Amino acid sequence: MKAEDISNALNEINEEYIESANERRKTKVKKSGLIKWVSAAAAIAVVVLIGTKVFVPNTPEGNDEPVGEVGGTETEYGAYLPILEYIESNTTAYGFEGYMAYDISELSSGNPWNEEMVFEALPVYRNNSFNEIGIAYPGIGEEAMNKKLENIAEKTDLKMRGIIGATYVGDFSSGSGIPDDFITDIKADFGSYTIEIQSNGSIVAMYNGFDGEELPEEYSFTHNNTTEGEAFETIAYLYENYGDIIGLPEATFVTSKEYTFSGEEIRDYRIYDFSGDEINDMLNFAFNEVQLAPNDEGKLMLIRINDKLSCAEKIGDYPIISPEEAKDMLLEGGYITTVPYEMPGKKYIAKCELIYRSGISENIWMPYYRFLVELPEMAQENGLKNFGAYYVPAVKLEYIEGLPLWNGSFN
Repeated sequence: MKAEDISNALNEINEEYIESANERRKTKVKKSGLIKWVSAAAAIAVVVLIGTKVFVPNTPEGNDEPVGEVGGTETEYGAYLPILEYIESNTTAYGFEGYMAYDISELSSGNPWNEEMVFEALPVYRNNSFNEIGIAYPGIGEEAMNKKLENIAEKTDLKMRGIIGATYVGDFSSGSGIPDDFITDIKADFGSYTIEIQSNGSIVAMYNGFDGEELPEEYSFTHNNTTEGEAFETIAYLYENYGDIIGLPEATFVTSKEYTFSGEEIRDYRIYDFSGDEINDMLNFAFNEVQLAPNDEGKLMLIRINDKLSCAEKIGDYPIISPEEAKDMLLEGGYITTVPYEMPGKKYIAKCELIYRSGISENIWMPYYRFLVELPEMAQENGLKNFGAYYVPAVKLEYIEGLPLWNGSFN
């Protein structure tokens, strides 16, 4: 896999579909101390970009500010929270969201949420850079992008040798409604690495020469034949050596494996900040995750540091329902899915988790309960099971308008 392919793949990852939740070990994490290791094994069978629908604040014609009152009175979670109106985006259909594993216990990737956590309310954000071509516009702005490069030079041992160049919308698209001279990223030469700042606030550090940096021989850093224990050791080594670039004062290590239809494992390597504050940890996992990518020779090729909330605006803290209430809604058909099958029944529900859908195709970033449901129609002869994702909004329905029920169509 070439470096530019890895970069493109990481740029296009729809993070809302990364499988979540693993029982976390109790060791506290500090950059200078012990590292909290979180075991994770996500088995993703199909990339999902199909029929995505999102919530946006209800606004009257000619008014740019969200409106709407809940009962016409102030709530304990915020004064007059805007009603969230469910609308459909123009996402192109590519497949459905399915996760393949021999057992549901394999499908976990470090989400800090568990069913023992009780939240009365969770924050909801507006994605201010949503558009049809997937570019963060207006994004954080050129000045802030350059400032990020300066901060890297100030806080690390890397020396910025100069700006390599920038990418403009006009270089690859026209007629999108975004100005052709809008800068989508700025690249700078830092010696062994080219560091790219993207308009969504993300930082991508790519090894120069498309060869990759070789790790000491005692570390295994591969896509398909690195064990979980070896993966944790490798992430710890990379964090120790690149912590100044990564910038996380506290860290939780996450390693996942996905399965192909033939049963081949493909492993990934990730980090997110863990402070012990339950809500902040959920937000860090959803919006500020760091991804580490090897090339085909097991060399470090790319580090991607996500910073999605830099392009978001908090709408408010919304009351949420319990997992039990969400399961009742699921069984009554009140769910959103890209799976081409009706939910097969209660006995097939394998897992529930609370996540944020934080992909570029979402106008509003809000929490959902995601249920992984075994699909008996898609069981494989080699023993692999396919678990489809069915989503129930976690926000109480009184704050939502226009929630459709699944009608059996392949959305």
